[in-house]
Amino acid sequence: MILRTLSLAVIALTLGGCRGWLVEEPQSFFTPDDFPTTEADLKIALGGIDDWYTGGQSQAYFHRGWPMITEVPSDQTVAQSASDSRYAQDSYTLNASNEWLWRVWRQIYGAINQANVLIARIPQMDQVSQSVRDRYLGAVKFHRAFNHFNAVRVWGSVPLMMRPTAEFATATQITRAPTAEIYDSIARDLADAATLLPLRWPDSSTPDDGRPTRGAATAMLADVYLNMSGAIVQQNHWAEAAAAAKAVIDSKAYTLVPNFADLWLIKNKNGPEHIYSIQFGGLKRNLFTSQSRPSGIGVESGINYWYSTPDFMATFSDSDARKKTTFLTQVTVGTTTYRYDTLPGFFGDKRPRFPKPMPYYGKFYDANGSIANNNGRTDLNWPIYRYADVLLMFAEAENEANGPTPDAYGAINQVRARAKLAPLAGLSQDQFRDSVHRERSWELAFESKRLFDLKRWGSFYAVLSQDPVAKIGLQPFMVFLPIPQREIDLDPGLGQNTGW
Repeated sequence: MILRTLSLAVIALTLGGCRGWLVEEPQSFFTPDDFPTTEADLKIALGGIDDWYTGGQSQAYFHRGWPMITEVPSDQTVAQSASDSRYAQDSYTLNASNEWLWRVWRQIYGAINQANVLIARIPQMDQVSQSVRDRYLGAVKFHRAFNHFNAVRVWGSVPLMMRPTAEFATATQITRAPTAEIYDSIARDLADAATLLPLRWPDSSTPDDGRPTRGAATAMLADVYLNMSGAIVQQNHWAEAAAAAKAVIDSKAYTLVPNFADLWLIKNKNGPEHIYSIQFGGLKRNLFTSQSRPSGIGVESGINYWYSTPDFMATFSDSDARKKTTFLTQVTVGTTTYRYDTLPGFFGDKRPRFPKPMPYYGKFYDANGSIANNNGRTDLNWPIYRYADVLLMFAEAENEANGPTPDAYGAINQVRARAKLAPLAGLSQDQFRDSVHRERSWELAFESKRLFDLKRWGSFYAVLSQDPVAKIGLQPFMVFLPIPQREIDLDPGLGQNTGW
């Protein structure tokens, strides 16, 4: 793996389009010592990290790459294609040269390296106040943790990058750290971030405006502790996970949006339920929202890259208020109504590949009628953490630590109440566990949560081996994807994950 560290002075000039920071041929290495200097500089540099998420070539991260490797391979999504790199992800017939592996890896480690440059620089700044330094140091520690967390959940043992890569020799001699060590580092970064960050940035009108906050760091810390407690790391941090989630709840900074459907409207993004979201808008529009739309539905047509399954839709009760919003089953354009399961406009017909009509995503459908005018892109954000997720994390962790306590019931039943479902009561610990697992699958569908849940629950292979597409190539070792072959070619010391 070769990482090229650009000076932050260059970062300031390239905010609008960072490209290729994890590259094959290093050109030069810089040691930043005079940028950033002011708070305005810090804002520019922090925005440069965001550009790794929404910029880059080929929509590599949250435009398309992240759902490509974390959502398409799940049992809730099916790739439309039956022959390309999307199909390889969906059917587990991919190899280490799959393009989406190295594209996402490049963005992850580019963001980490930029965070490391800032972490080294911020304490040296003497022209801004301590409170400003603290906020930005907390933010960049959050970003370093966020990207290590994404990497370790996808690949397992990965390089743990805790300082800027500033020399060619060290950049080509990087090894992977043990998974438990990576999680420990992530937890430390997030604990620091939660201390340093505000609940809301002073110039923000909403808790979530795309900049990391105390709530975002603490929510992710709860998630990290859940993963550390699960089948992969097998440490007992349930109590810490519950405490972190409870801290977010007790902050009173977030509430559930009363109507689940309102969460997915562009006009409501960064609302009271959103804790941390990848921001799209203006020149950085979201392509993923169009890729999960059917084609052939007039001006509302999308790219038709993937859809969901009737089996997953059938797990929802008809009384569940989330069902109609989660799945796209009909679209009205002018005087024409297109349906997923009947003519005219039979957009769910996938015969002969699948015998039943296939519903599409409904969550990300909103485009204010303008999708055809914006190159198939929308201004809808990509949710990373929202309050319902925190309530379910708390319910799960509290049950594992102490059994189904009144607080655990209170958390899950808030989510169920919004869905118009009856409250849970009188369950054993095992029954409550199963209920939380089901609730997460319904509440968080298509938000790139499912695969990671299956991994930490220890049910990855058992569930996906029953999926009609995943079972084509699935093997038990595939709980972690292969290290990109490009990176191994550059640094053979990385090695490959078992089985690949």
